[in-house]
Amino acid sequence: MIRDTSRLVAEQFAAAYGAQPEGVWSVPGRVSIMGDHTDIEDGLTLAHATERRSAVAMSRRDDSLVRVRTDLASDVIETTLEQLVPPAEHNWFDYPLGTIWAGLEHIQMFNSELVDGDEDAALEPTGLDLFITTDLPIGGGLASSASICGAISLAINALWGFELDTQRLARLGYRVENDYVGASAGLADHIVCLSAEADKDVFFDARGNDVTLLDAPPLAELGLAQLLVHSGENHRNWEGIVTDRHDACDRVAKALGCQYLREVKFEDFEAATNLDPVDRKRAAYVLTEMQRVLDITRVLRTDGAAHTGPIFNASQQSLREDFGASTQRIDLISELALANGALGARMTGSGFGGTVFVLIPLDRVDEFRNNLNEAFAEFGWSGLEVVTTSSADGPRRDL
Repeated sequence: MIRDTSRLVAEQFAAAYGAQPEGVWSVPGRVSIMGDHTDIEDGLTLAHATERRSAVAMSRRDDSLVRVRTDLASDVIETTLEQLVPPAEHNWFDYPLGTIWAGLEHIQMFNSELVDGDEDAALEPTGLDLFITTDLPIGGGLASSASICGAISLAINALWGFELDTQRLARLGYRVENDYVGASAGLADHIVCLSAEADKDVFFDARGNDVTLLDAPPLAELGLAQLLVHSGENHRNWEGIVTDRHDACDRVAKALGCQYLREVKFEDFEAATNLDPVDRKRAAYVLTEMQRVLDITRVLRTDGAAHTGPIFNASQQSLREDFGASTQRIDLISELALANGALGARMTGSGFGGTVFVLIPLDRVDEFRNNLNEAFAEFGWSGLEVVTTSSADGPRRDL
């Protein structure tokens, strides 16, 4: 069941801190339709927002204390603005603390660029009280980290008077993941979470930081459903298994005389003889995936969603065989979906567990769900969840 996360954090904030919050902000998660891992190579992605959201209730303090609480863990986090530095070891609270840290970095840069006479425009940080929650599975491939960063960046944008647009707020989240948490991550998740709108797909071109909102297909009218199948396996963004693959793509780009794979001509890639075999496979996924983003965007606007299945399936095959990002559970879900009449299925997000996106006729959903339950029981696996999804609301202030 999807909770009212905004109401929850408002109530829990009042219970924890003995006062009403100054505001509540919420941001959706992201369903990656096509293009995972391409943004790090200046590539293309297509995605939309989920119905599940992260929310934060927040108030300013008159000192430098920062207090963070959540209903997702028993930890009570207390620190100060002065103590916020990138940690050596990682935990869930790195994302809220990291977003505040990135906000402080923005304040320092903003104030350093003021000229004489503009001192009154200087930004002043304050201590903060926060209560946060999310309905997104942590490490489940639906951009829970970007959603949490987005909600907190919206809050400090308002309370600290930044007046930043969504592109620059997304940059704060990008800094959190790469510079505070130490993950290898692109900008796309943060852009989607902060740019999404209901009934829209978000096309993002990382080369020019261009965002285009496209009408989402009327799937119900076509007798189709989008499912999110959570495998019960979660990943962590700072795990080296992701960085290894991104480094492999960087090596291929450099070997071919380019900064990013986006600049590489596919015929030059195919003709190259100086590439490590594993690096070649990693790069092959990214190069072909960028073309699949263009292909699925074109097909959705011409032939329609019913003709996208082969593109989804080719993406999943390359994720499994070239990028090595699939797992036994992901493979089973994808294969069982196709055996039960799905048009297409692919994992969504970083992979190595997480969630599978399935496009399936409405009249086959129940059979697929039942067969999945039986298969998971046979393997002794837990954590399976199957939900219907569609392009949902974007970021907002709820209180």
